[in-house]
Amino acid sequence: MTINIFKARIRSPKDALIHLAFGCTIGYLIGFLLIFDGDYDISEHISLVGHEKPTQKTENFNLRCVIIIHRATHKPEKIISALSDGYTKHCQETIYFTNNQKVFDKIQKNRTMYYVDSSLNHFYWSFYQYVMEFSSKVPSQWTFIGDDQTYLIVPNLRNVLQNFDSEKPVVLGKVRDTSTFFSWLFPFSSFKKISVRGGVVFSNSAIDKLSACKGFFFARASDYALYDCSDSHNVQIADPFDEDALRLFNDLPPKQIIAPDSKLFRTSSMKGGKCSDHAISFGQLSEKDMRVLEYGMTLKVFGRGGLETSESNETTTT
Repeated sequence: MTINIFKARIRSPKDALIHLAFGCTIGYLIGFLLIFDGDYDISEHISLVGHEKPTQKTENFNLRCVIIIHRATHKPEKIISALSDGYTKHCQETIYFTNNQKVFDKIQKNRTMYYVDSSLNHFYWSFYQYVMEFSSKVPSQWTFIGDDQTYLIVPNLRNVLQNFDSEKPVVLGKVRDTSTFFSWLFPFSSFKKISVRGGVVFSNSAIDKLSACKGFFFARASDYALYDCSDSHNVQIADPFDEDALRLFNDLPPKQIIAPDSKLFRTSSMKGGKCSDHAISFGQLSEKDMRVLEYGMTLKVFGRGGLETSESNETTTT
């Protein structure tokens, strides 16, 4: 008896649909696991920073704080109020940028604010680079660039910057490698980034060099362009860690670092941990989160013991 194997494999449309759905589901889950396999630290950029003793005096420490207000930010006036009551008091200069015309018209009379006529945001390199270039027209020893969800702990930043030469091109922030199993499909793409959500600190010469990094054919994400431009323009990239190997620049709020939300696919970097006592920045914060952080700092949380007030140069110690 002869059997036509091709005919025997023919299934009903219902069976074919079930097998197709099952195959797509398995493929999707495998791909999801591989894509979200996690990102990794880049050892060559890790800078271990000690905090026991200052290495040099900081009387001449000069910091410009640049804050980008998102177009879709809810109640931006409250955010700006929280920032004004918080870390910006310790910045020698604070500049706001926004592409929200209503926010600009309402706030620019009381704050140094500039309007950017663009539908993009600072996650695009063209926008981010414009902010760098415009804000640096008057040189500053150090420049911090963050958004309206980033909170900076200036005393801790000051202590860390004692380990770097402000005369040299250097950029500090959270550096990650997001390569996955599928990265080999795009061998000419870069998967290394400096997270702008956690805020980034630049020396003056670094901003000068990075402002000249243009010519991308396609729109680039600021995270990846910032790393590529720093690498190609000989700008030192530093990702500071403390003595306990805890990261100092964070692009998540403290509660998410310590007790992350439960997720089906959790990477190793998303597991619960702890924040450094010398943390420099946190990202993706609400206005209330910022108020809580500021209050916590008055209780000498996050290395507040080395704070120098803006009114005097006296240093308090725990």
